[in-house]
Amino acid sequence: MRPRRSSGAPPPLEAGALAAPAQRPNVPWVSTILAAAAELFQERLCRRLLDAGYEAPTEITSPTALDEFLHECTQATLVLTGGDWPAPRPFLRVAVRAAAPTIVLLNAATRRVEQMALGEGAQAALDADGPARSLTAAVAAVRAGLIVLDKPLRPISRALDPDSLDAEAAPFATAPRLARPLTAREQEILSLVAGGISNKGVARALAVSTNTVKFHLAAVFEKLAVTTRAEAVAEAIRRGDLSL
Repeated sequence: MRPRRSSGAPPPLEAGALAAPAQRPNVPWVSTILAAAAELFQERLCRRLLDAGYEAPTEITSPTALDEFLHECTQATLVLTGGDWPAPRPFLRVAVRAAAPTIVLLNAATRRVEQMALGEGAQAALDADGPARSLTAAVAAVRAGLIVLDKPLRPISRALDPDSLDAEAAPFATAPRLARPLTAREQEILSLVAGGISNKGVARALAVSTNTVKFHLAAVFEKLAVTTRAEAVAEAIRRGDLSL
C-alpha cells in the first residue's frame, strides 16, 4: 500500500540527479499534491510520479480539502490534477487562487482541451498517458516559470474545426480571426515575461526603460483582453502568438 497523507505539510522531495530513473529529481523545495476526485485516476497519476522518480505524493480528493491544505501548507507546492476535462477544473481553480503552480494531466488530451486548461491558469497541460520523462521535463519547466503545452503549436484556426465545437469551446476558434496581432517587440517582451522575468529584468535585458516595458505590456493586455501576466502568456500561446 502506498502512503496516503490528507493533512499536515507534505515531505519535500528528495534531491537526486535526473540522469538515472531510479534517482529522484533534484527538486527538494517542491512538495507534490495529487488532487483528483477519481480514485483510479489518482492511482494512475501516482504511478506516473513514481515512474518519474518522485516520492508518493499527498493525495486530496476534493477541491475544498485542497483549498484548506494549500492555505495551511508552508512549503512551496506543486499541484497535479487531471482526468477527463472539465473534471479537473475545480481543483485547478483552487490551485490558481492559492498561486500554486499546477500541472494538468488529461485523458485523451487534445490541443483544444490543453489550451482550455492553460486558459484556466495551469502552467502545464499534458497527456496523462505520456512517458515519465515528459512529466519530469514539465516539472522542471514549471519550476522555471514556463508554460508547457504537450501538443505542437500551430495557428489555432487550422487546428480546430468550428463546426465540431460546443458553445464553451467556440471562442477558442473564433477569437484569432478577430484579434489584433502582437508586434515583434510585444512578443519579445511577453516571451521574457513567460520566463518569469520581472518588468525591471525585461527592461535590463532589452536595454529599455521600465515604463517602456509597462507600455508594451498594457498594449498586450488590451489586445489579448486579459488582466494578468499569466493570462497574457496563456492567451498568447492559445492564439499562436507565443511559442515556448
